[in-house]
Amino acid sequence: MNFIKLSLEWDLNPRPNAYEAFALSQTELSRHVSGMQPELIKSLSGFDHMKNSISGIRGIFGDDLSLKDVLKFCNNFSALIKSGKCVVANDTRPSSNMIRETAIAAIMQNGIDVFNLGMLATPVVFREARKFGAGLVITSSHNPIEWNGLKFIIDGRGINENELQVVINDQSLDKSKIGKESKLESNYVDEAAKLIGNIEGSPKIAVDIGGGAAKTVAPTLLEKLGCKTQVINKELSNSSRGPDPTSDKLSDLKSYSQKNDIGFAFDLDGDRLVVVKNGVKQSPDVTVGLGAAKAIELGYKKFILSIDTSVSVEKFIKEHGGEVQRSKVGEANVIDLVLKTNSQAAGEGSSGGFILPEFNYCRDGILTSG
Repeated sequence: MNFIKLSLEWDLNPRPNAYEAFALSQTELSRHVSGMQPELIKSLSGFDHMKNSISGIRGIFGDDLSLKDVLKFCNNFSALIKSGKCVVANDTRPSSNMIRETAIAAIMQNGIDVFNLGMLATPVVFREARKFGAGLVITSSHNPIEWNGLKFIIDGRGINENELQVVINDQSLDKSKIGKESKLESNYVDEAAKLIGNIEGSPKIAVDIGGGAAKTVAPTLLEKLGCKTQVINKELSNSSRGPDPTSDKLSDLKSYSQKNDIGFAFDLDGDRLVVVKNGVKQSPDVTVGLGAAKAIELGYKKFILSIDTSVSVEKFIKEHGGEVQRSKVGEANVIDLVLKTNSQAAGEGSSGGFILPEFNYCRDGILTSG
């Protein structure tokens, strides 16, 4: 079942009718905002440029986001941790280690035991958080390097709106006990390999890390599955591209993909994946299609797709016996509908994000690459 081959023949641009209304509303909003005075825009933006949402708290570190903010939000987050345990990790941004240590201290002061994963990709943290009850990732995902943020996880999923209010509003907590900190090694690679199974033919794969956290996991998983890998842009200090593979030209990977069977590009925290084939960067929808093809092979039939995902992906799923429901745009909205409908797989076309709920309640670019 070669979705990439099919996608080269399809027009991946068609979207559901509902998406047309969404896109028009976004265009209209942009037109009005662009006409505003900068001072007015800033006055309407709340915490300056800090973004507070169920997807996480993000901002330019040292400007919109400070260590004082980290202490506050992580202290409040502790009120949501009923298991008494929390896994913590960070991406490769220069500010991440400092923020991680501050976050760990804030959580431990409330009697929570912290399991420190160090520098590791977001999907790995989500996987471990299912076991420990809570998790925190220091990341700003695909945003520019000067940004950073906090992504909160409860019971293996991102926090909801009610839980966000707990995080951003001051909480009174019992500080009579200090939690312990332990190092933790993840079994993500072994668990993912067991689910995916061996890949026949020893395909050659160019892996563009983009200087991100996928570097410790993605090549290892692919090699364990039987692939041969050629890794590029492994370190952030000498990466030739930006943190968002969906918007970057991926010039290096285009070249390397022609010497390999396929190329994969990750964002800084490893939840997004973009495919390059024969020197051509594919639409993020192709990533969703690849995940859907594997999910169908595994016997899954119930899918959720965001409304900005190509109808060609929906067509592919239905032609192979699956059923599709549409969600609002955004990972949190996709996951919410997955949980409400007990769906077995999901995708967000605009971000190159595929979700397999049996394994993870988040976009998982690393799992999808297998």
